[in-house]
Amino acid sequence: MDYLSYVYEKIFGGNPPTDDTQGAFHTPRKVICFGNVLLDRLVQLEDPELLERFGLELGSKGELDMEKLNQLAAEATESSRCLTNPGGSALNTARILKQLGTDALFFGAVGADKHAEELRQILRDRGIEARLQTVEDAHTGQCVCLMYQDNPTLYANIGASAQFGLQTLSHAVSHEGQSFLRPVERKQILYVEGFFVPQRSDVCDYIVQHLVRERRRLALNLSAPYIVKKNHQAMMKLARAAFFLFGNRQEFEALAEAAGGFRNVDELADHLLQSGGTKVIFVTNGSAGVQVITNYVEELAPPGPVSFEDFRAQRVDQLVDATGAGDAFVAGFLHAWLEKRSLGECIRMASSVAAKVVTQVGCNLP
Repeated sequence: MDYLSYVYEKIFGGNPPTDDTQGAFHTPRKVICFGNVLLDRLVQLEDPELLERFGLELGSKGELDMEKLNQLAAEATESSRCLTNPGGSALNTARILKQLGTDALFFGAVGADKHAEELRQILRDRGIEARLQTVEDAHTGQCVCLMYQDNPTLYANIGASAQFGLQTLSHAVSHEGQSFLRPVERKQILYVEGFFVPQRSDVCDYIVQHLVRERRRLALNLSAPYIVKKNHQAMMKLARAAFFLFGNRQEFEALAEAAGGFRNVDELADHLLQSGGTKVIFVTNGSAGVQVITNYVEELAPPGPVSFEDFRAQRVDQLVDATGAGDAFVAGFLHAWLEKRSLGECIRMASSVAAKVVTQVGCNLP
């Protein structure tokens, strides 16, 4: 099977970082993404000998210390074909948005190393605007995916991403806020991946308290059940503030259980919708489609009665890889929403984009 790239979606959880920017802000972007950033390497193996030598089980996924990960990547790329991509959940969404025609601005952190320069060059080549903070004493996050007989073995370390600092964002707001923040009466989405939440509660609080206003809205992706369980208080706080809340059923079930007091996802959703303001909740169910729970009526209208509606997933003739389907769904929805389409049209667009991505290896449109 031919391959494009394999993007790692599940991300695991020094000195004060210095602020480093890539280019200058131009027109304010309609979507601002916050997330972990990885340099993803996809290597096609001819035989499993390398896996055996590093003690890795074929098809396994996990985290390695950076030294061992670098060694694995170096040896793998010496004798096999390698494709390199920017990776991470929110960065996946930013990449798909760019392909759909909506420019996004990404905030993240990298180390002071050659991998950071390689990543910056890829982003420049693809026209993806990013504010990448440099953490001097940390390595750039990496993911290595070793493909053997169409079976991926995937290991990562988020490295410098864990040290993204509040000062990077607050400095951008205080010095260049008018350049990347739209007026509050115009649509803008501040999108946070769940993987970004651990260790960065101060950044998330700042986003909610100082940036979310009127039509400048928060969108949150729950990202993974283990992230939700370990950080349920922070996730509930963000979920209450979010206008758009994305997650699969397992992630919402994990949040309902960890937060306590909710017997099921419906009770959790009802609580969030009653906590104030308009909200649209997306509970994805893979090939079964998506359930939308909302009190949204129309733009700028007050909250209406709570409604539950199921939307079918688009048929996929050949499922290749579901990695990144959730990131693609978010990109498709936000793209359509910012084009002022109806809620139903936005959901159909999101499902269509996700259905196309799962026919490829990695989070890529055909």
